[in-house]
Amino acid sequence: MVKKLNPWKIPTLTSEHYKFLKKTYGLKDLDFLLKSKPNFIKRNLLIGHDNFDEWVNKAKEKKKIALVSGFMTSGFLHLGSLTILKQIAYYQKKYNVDVIIPIADLEAMCVRKTKYSEVKNTIIKFLAHFFAAGLDPKKTKLYLQTKNIKVLREASLFTSKIDMPELEKIYGRKLTLAEAFSSLVMTSDILVPQMDGYEATLIILGIDEISHFILTKEVISLLGDEFYLPSITYNKILTGLNGSKMGKSIPENSILLTDTPKIAKKKLLQLKNKRLDLFQNTAFNILEWYSKEDSILNKIFEMEKDDKDKANNLAIDEAIKVTNNLLREHRKKCQKYLKKAKEITKILIEE
Repeated sequence: MVKKLNPWKIPTLTSEHYKFLKKTYGLKDLDFLLKSKPNFIKRNLLIGHDNFDEWVNKAKEKKKIALVSGFMTSGFLHLGSLTILKQIAYYQKKYNVDVIIPIADLEAMCVRKTKYSEVKNTIIKFLAHFFAAGLDPKKTKLYLQTKNIKVLREASLFTSKIDMPELEKIYGRKLTLAEAFSSLVMTSDILVPQMDGYEATLIILGIDEISHFILTKEVISLLGDEFYLPSITYNKILTGLNGSKMGKSIPENSILLTDTPKIAKKKLLQLKNKRLDLFQNTAFNILEWYSKEDSILNKIFEMEKDDKDKANNLAIDEAIKVTNNLLREHRKKCQKYLKKAKEITKILIEE
C-alpha cells in the first residue's frame, strides 16, 4: 500500500502514488467540456478535481467567485512553483476572477523556522515572481497570515471542533503543535473568503497536499452549514533532479526562478545517461509544462519505446532550450515588477 504523503516533506512520487490517491479519494477526471483548454489540461497535468466544474459554471455565469492559493515565505521559488502560478494567471485572465493569496509567514516561522527578519525580503522577491508569471496586481488580493485577524480567529475556533488524534489520523502520522496549528490556519485561509460573499472558490493544490483538503472537508462537516465545499484541482508534481519533488527548501534539487541559464543547463546536464522513465524524468516534465510544441513531446515519447537513453538525452537538450528561454524572459519581467512588489510588501507589513 502507498502511504499517505507528508505535505511538509519532499516526497518521491511514482505513478502508483497518483493511482492510489485518485482512487482512494475519489478524484474526478476533467472530462467536462471547456471551449478551450490550456496545455496543462490537454496534456493531463491535472490529476483530478473536486467540484471544479461547478466553479467553472459559476465563472461563466459571472458570479462572484475567487481563486485561493497560499505560498509559504521560505526557500526559493522554482519551476514547480511556476506551474501553480501559471494556472492561477490563466484562470484569472480567462474568467476575470479575484485571486486571493495568503502569504503563509506564520507557517514559515512555525514549521520551517524562518526568521521574522527574513520575511520582508522574501515577500518582495515572491511578489515580483507572481506578477512576472502573469498575475494581475489589481486583481490579486494578498495578506500575511500573522496580520489577518479573521483568519487567525477562525483557525482558533476550529481547535474546539477537532483534536490532535483526529488531525494525526488525517495526516497519517504524528504532528508537532506547529504543524497542527498551521494546518488549521491553512484551512481557515481556504474557508474565510466565503465570509466575504464569494459564491464559489477554487483551490489549486499539488497532489501531495491532498491531506490539507481532507482536513478542510472534515472541518466543514463538523461546522454544519457555515461553509460550503470549495472546488479543488490537483496537479502533477514537477519532478526534481534527484527524483523527488522540486522543493523550495532544496535548491540543488530544483531549477530556481533565480537561476541563470548557465546554472540551469549545468543542473539539467546532471541527468545525462540516467535511466529514467518519462513519468519521473525532470527534463520531460519540464517540457510537459512549458514547451509550446506537442510534436517534441510525441517524438520523445515514441523514441523512449525503443531507446530510453536517446529519448532521455533528447528530452534534456530540449528542456535546456525551453528552460533557458523561460528564465531569461521571467528575469526581465521580475525586474519590471520589482518596484510594485516593494510597494505592496510595505503595505502588507505595515497593516
